[in-house]
Amino acid sequence: MWMMRLSLLFLAFAVSSFADESSLTLTLQSRVPSGRVALVKEQWLPSRTAIIVCDMWDLHHCKNAVIREGEMAPRMNDVLEKARGQGVLIIHAPSSCMKAYDGTPARERAKAAPTAARLPDKIGEWCKQVPAEEQAVYPLDQTDGGEDDDPAEHAAWAKELESRGLNPRAPWTRQIDVLRIDQEMDAISDSGVEIWNLLEERRIDNVILMGVHLNMCVSGRPFGLRQMAKNGKHVVLMRDLTDTMYNPARWPFVSHVRGTELFVQHVEKRICPTITSDQLIGGQSFAFSDATAGTKRLQIILLGDSTTEAKFPKLLAPDEPQFEDTLRILLASQADLPPCDVYNEGVSGEYIRRLLDTRYDRAVRTKPQADYIFIRYGINDMAKRENFEVNFAKDFHELLERLRKDHPQAMLIPMTCIPFGAESSSTKINGLIQQIATDEKLPLFDIYPRYAEELKKGPNMLNYRRYAVSKLPENLKALATPYILPGANPEIAVLDNRLDGLFGHLPGWTGDRHPNQAGYYVIADETAKWLAPVIRARK
Repeated sequence: MWMMRLSLLFLAFAVSSFADESSLTLTLQSRVPSGRVALVKEQWLPSRTAIIVCDMWDLHHCKNAVIREGEMAPRMNDVLEKARGQGVLIIHAPSSCMKAYDGTPARERAKAAPTAARLPDKIGEWCKQVPAEEQAVYPLDQTDGGEDDDPAEHAAWAKELESRGLNPRAPWTRQIDVLRIDQEMDAISDSGVEIWNLLEERRIDNVILMGVHLNMCVSGRPFGLRQMAKNGKHVVLMRDLTDTMYNPARWPFVSHVRGTELFVQHVEKRICPTITSDQLIGGQSFAFSDATAGTKRLQIILLGDSTTEAKFPKLLAPDEPQFEDTLRILLASQADLPPCDVYNEGVSGEYIRRLLDTRYDRAVRTKPQADYIFIRYGINDMAKRENFEVNFAKDFHELLERLRKDHPQAMLIPMTCIPFGAESSSTKINGLIQQIATDEKLPLFDIYPRYAEELKKGPNMLNYRRYAVSKLPENLKALATPYILPGANPEIAVLDNRLDGLFGHLPGWTGDRHPNQAGYYVIADETAKWLAPVIRARK
């Protein structure tokens, strides 16, 4: 009887303790396979939450990594101080640096945690992949180690580290001093087993990871995101307080900041959700300065309708390089060209007047100062703009005027439309575009001939198939089930000819002329061939 009373007393005390806690209110961000963001609000008890600080070392073999860490550390310390004050357990995990902390209370606290009743298999080992990642395209090429230093600066940095008596490939000896370690409350460990024991001892289910580097240690360490996620902890990444080891000279040839964003998206799709530091301490989320931005990158903007946007390739093949990615990679493959960023601002159903009246300011004016802007409209303008020939030219001139004001250094490049509807319609639209380019003394990029030539190899090779389910014969609907996009008017959608043998006889089956991936590769290839000599001449 006395044991039961003792248990009830302990339970009442625990409930009372939880009731006294102020919950952490967090908005967790994840992504569906297509990339669309999904947000969920949750309340976490601080006493059931830990923050693991991964590999925030005092030094690194990459000088830019040291600079970025130095920028991030003060904000991270503010987060740790606030979280610690609310009752969150802070675990400092500077790998391979435990000798510096031997005998300290925080280190002993981690070592003293009793062996957990449930100790996951291989919790003491690196985890380089979880099942959800197996079929995914890995977002960054990090085979060179990810160093993004200027070669000369990197060599000088290595010599400096050697002069200090340090190993230039592994110079770290302890955690960066900016992050305060509270010896009375925190723990220090780089062991997956010790950290798991500590979490289990304190009945901690919620884990926040922050630190460096996301595509290596933060995700893969024995205490990293993958191990926590696959073994049942409710783990999140603090996405603004992390960095990657990524060299923009490697695939997918994006800036370092963009490379980190891509890996964050990979985490959100395949491993765990993310949060930001402002959710704990307010203000704005952290962002790196331009100090490590690297070589200046050309800025390219693509404006246009659905034939620019590539909505269905993005929806049906989200892990494959898209139109804008392919253009960037094609330009990057030419060693004498500077690196570039490509922003695809095409929108399905859009025409110039709608762009100007609805979203120009947020989608175009606010973009980084552009060097090249491609403009491809006309198909929807013809369908939706009254007095088309007059108003299309008027709208186009107005758009050019606004672009010159907001992007004064940009070369403005009108493009012809691709073969889409009747040939007479394309001829009419493209004739107007050619005249506008002449009147405005602008270079014309005529994509039409190359695309038309490719279509001669197979008239339906470059377009996807999209077909209303309501038009299917009843006996074929079961065959369509795996390919149906739900909605008010469900449709079959595939990017290639895989269903032609079943549905190819149906009227209009290949009638949708929007490009598939093959079509966009043609457009990207021709765009790169046109633009590369222009960039060289402009240099």
